[in-house]
Amino acid sequence: MNHLCDLTIKLDGGAINRLATDECAVLTEFRSRYEFALRLNDDERRTASKRYLHGETNDESEHKINETIDSSSTPLATYVIDHESLPPSGLRALDDVTLYRYLLADRRADGTFEPDLSYQRLLLALEFRKRFQCDDIVRRLQNNIDELNDDDTIPLCVRKCQRLRVGIYAGTDRESRPVVFERLGQFCSSGNVSKVSRDDWTLNYLYSLETHFAKMRESAMTTGTGVERIVFFADCSGVTSSIINGWIWKVVQLLKALANTVECHYPELVDHITLFNLPRAASAVFKVVKGFLDPVTASKIELYPGVPYARFAELLPDEIIPVEYGGKNRIDYPQTVFE
Repeated sequence: MNHLCDLTIKLDGGAINRLATDECAVLTEFRSRYEFALRLNDDERRTASKRYLHGETNDESEHKINETIDSSSTPLATYVIDHESLPPSGLRALDDVTLYRYLLADRRADGTFEPDLSYQRLLLALEFRKRFQCDDIVRRLQNNIDELNDDDTIPLCVRKCQRLRVGIYAGTDRESRPVVFERLGQFCSSGNVSKVSRDDWTLNYLYSLETHFAKMRESAMTTGTGVERIVFFADCSGVTSSIINGWIWKVVQLLKALANTVECHYPELVDHITLFNLPRAASAVFKVVKGFLDPVTASKIELYPGVPYARFAELLPDEIIPVEYGGKNRIDYPQTVFE
């Protein structure tokens, strides 16, 4: 969220610069509506939102509200913000990239938008971020990047989760998007899903998603180009044994819970999802997983029975592909810890 704001970069090639005229009009109206809500207190905002959704907008009353607020008082969007400074609603200034991300999340198959759904999704996401203190996570991650060795360290439970479910950032793809490789099959077969609480897995996932934004921001700063997505590759080696020992269904329950409670608040974050070394026996499991995924996310998934080096090479420089998959990247890629 807001990961591209305040960066001195050119957004050539970024989503915002690719918008058609009608898309620009929708985004402009969406921003106006959001900034109006941003200048209200929480009670006024809820009342205005209900009137809008029920077609009961009262021009006279909204005019009176507008008279009491200063349109120039809308704060500037920032990447790092003090969690305690946010109202209970979590409303904060947002950049266009973030607003467009939420519009895309509810785009219809015919290409048109559903701003009302996107607006409600956005409000729920901001309340969620306030409740789970996601901006504190952003600050901790930023301090970690800046090597500020104070009490702002990554929680021990998150570090444990990272050993139990291994994923790495291998670099960036040919479009400067961060690349994630994960040993998903090992995690499924390890039984590690039961080694920590559901709350710890939720916190770990929040750190993972906020790290995606941090990596996209880092890439944008390096390249001078807007970076709005990551690409994800999951090695499913070992998933067959998880089907045999039954651990796979506990993993599916965790993934479903994370999708329903967390992932829905981070829309349009991944561009490609590649599952490889996927045995035929896992097809039934994948159908179950696909059933609770967002349809847009599900449409981005590619399945391969082995290591699709040719596909990797289309998306990634050889220096980014780990050596065990035929590339030249000797980055540390730990095996999953089995506890």
